[in-house]
Amino acid sequence: MAEAPDIYTSAPMQDLLARELAALAPMLSGAYGNCGLVLRPWSGSLVLPPHRIGKIIELNGDEGGLLGGAVRCAPWQLPFASESFNLLIAQHALERIAQADDCLAECARVLAPEGIMLVLGFNPLGTWRPWLARHSRGLRLCSAQACKARLAGEGIETLQVHFPGTLWPRARPGDVSTRPTRSPFARLGSSWLLVARKRRSTLTPIRLRGAMREPARTAQLAPGAHRNCA
Repeated sequence: MAEAPDIYTSAPMQDLLARELAALAPMLSGAYGNCGLVLRPWSGSLVLPPHRIGKIIELNGDEGGLLGGAVRCAPWQLPFASESFNLLIAQHALERIAQADDCLAECARVLAPEGIMLVLGFNPLGTWRPWLARHSRGLRLCSAQACKARLAGEGIETLQVHFPGTLWPRARPGDVSTRPTRSPFARLGSSWLLVARKRRSTLTPIRLRGAMREPARTAQLAPGAHRNCA
């Protein structure tokens, strides 16, 4: 049986990951802001569809259960200031994390108001499950509805759920479309894509006299975060 990281280099997975990234195109075309964060369970080239995010920070999982890349940290202790990112993408990252709920809470914390969160996960009741069981270990599969409920508890509103994958693990290089899958069997396919937004508070804060306007936020390490960095 292949070890966990090998599954992402297989031909069926490479095809699926390309399809998933292509499916992000309609959402990313309307995303804008200073910074974005991408969480993935493996390191490798990342080519996102066109977007208007100034800087993308990528963190990849390692064998020790930590995240590496721009910084090294625990998934449930992201070393970034609150509300730092206008866009957050988690592509199959939560399935490799034992404390997935805590990681989602951190993602909600660092997401800016009106920021977009895109979460991709394997379908626990989908046709790919036998293949995943044969080729990978330790996956913690979660449904889109369960993820939606967890995000709602963190104040993140789910806008849409799509099913961008395929019914069977087959590699078809070049056969990648940005159009959503409209087959009635799409819900039985490989993966789901959840589109969510962090809504602004409806409360109007009382401004102190003479208070200066808060400057625009950019992604920065939280105070003391250097202790978590490699």
